Amino acid sequence: MPGNPSLSASGLAGRLGLHTRGALVSGLVAAVVTAGTTAVAAWQEVTAAGAAWARGTGIDFASTTWHAVRGLLAGQDVYTTSTRIAGVGVTWPAGEHVPATLTWQAPFAALPLWAGFIAFDVASIAAIWAAVFMLARPRSPQAVLVASCCGAFAIITGGGKWTLMLGQPPGFELLGIALLVRARKPWVAAFGFVLAASTFQTGVPLALALIVLRAWPELWRGVVLVAALSLPAVALGVSAAGGLVRYVRVFTSSAFGHLGTLPGQVSHLAYQPNRIDIGGLLHQVGVASTGVQLGAGLLVLALCLLLLARLPAALRRLSYPPVLCLVIAATIMCAYHQPYDMLLVAGAVVPTVLLAGDRSAFTLGVFAAAGISVAVSNNAPVAAIIDPVCLLVIALLSAMSARRADGPTAATSPGPISAELTSTG
Repeated sequence: MPGNPSLSASGLAGRLGLHTRGALVSGLVAAVVTAGTTAVAAWQEVTAAGAAWARGTGIDFASTTWHAVRGLLAGQDVYTTSTRIAGVGVTWPAGEHVPATLTWQAPFAALPLWAGFIAFDVASIAAIWAAVFMLARPRSPQAVLVASCCGAFAIITGGGKWTLMLGQPPGFELLGIALLVRARKPWVAAFGFVLAASTFQTGVPLALALIVLRAWPELWRGVVLVAALSLPAVALGVSAAGGLVRYVRVFTSSAFGHLGTLPGQVSHLAYQPNRIDIGGLLHQVGVASTGVQLGAGLLVLALCLLLLARLPAALRRLSYPPVLCLVIAATIMCAYHQPYDMLLVAGAVVPTVLLAGDRSAFTLGVFAAAGISVAVSNNAPVAAIIDPVCLLVIALLSAMSARRADGPTAATSPGPISAELTSTG
């Protein structure tokens, strides 16, 4: 018996009305979550800046950005000397950041200390939001809501809180990774590499991964940009150190001294309890030899590169979610990292896995491990054990996901939104 046309039209109109109202509600909630998270995070930094009770607030920004840039311009050897800054205390010698980083961070150092710190954090928050939405690529109001929740999770949990409190660059590194994954123009992706390679311990493993993934257009352009942006800081550093040889010696000692394996180099960072890399995990269980710790990190990196090299050509790209998760996990594990670097997991692994459309046991395990590790990263003693273990799980499950039989099918559409979230119903 044929249906009543008027009833069918009425039912369709009702469903469209419900969908429109649902889309409107999702959009409004997403806007509230985004604006509310941004306002709360920014207000926390504004109220903490310069406050005596907020010990440690801005210490890394003051050391590796503000004092480093101003000290170089004043002719100081910032890689071997520290200074006392009112409201902050004694800063660390600069050195862990790539010299190019000082160039693009220079505008923040041009401001007074706390104004520069707040501007740096506000820009970091904007970078996190941009990166999460670029990686998630939401195609429906419901997906926009999920992406906004992922961004809020990244900002308010441990990695985001540490990044903003200290003035570290993982927010910009996250944006750099998003540009590497999503940018269609090689020079835009190359600028993403500049941001992602803000520190040596992040930039070097990422560069090696890009070599194995054969991302030559992005990599060589990124290296050119890093070299060009490094020239001002290197020139000033050579002048302050009194020669190129001395600059290279003091710079490498400061930048790589945390490894603690080369004669005469600083090794205090090798014993910091807040490390979440594989070497830090070994230290927690009683393996004090920095040589063994370094060897373990190199082994993790080598295994990651080997797995990437053995993937089919169609899968060897950073836009394939399991590859992205594997690279991020291995990068954090193989070299010196602290809980603030878990922002890369919260801002890249979580939204990519959640919205990738893959609901296999492997990816669900990656999502669970990522959520657990990020949730505990604000508790340094717990994070020193849980985070590296969860990173190992993420790397292993990501590798298994990339190598599974139906991998090529999943890779044909990198980063698609799941059917449930893209349905226009």
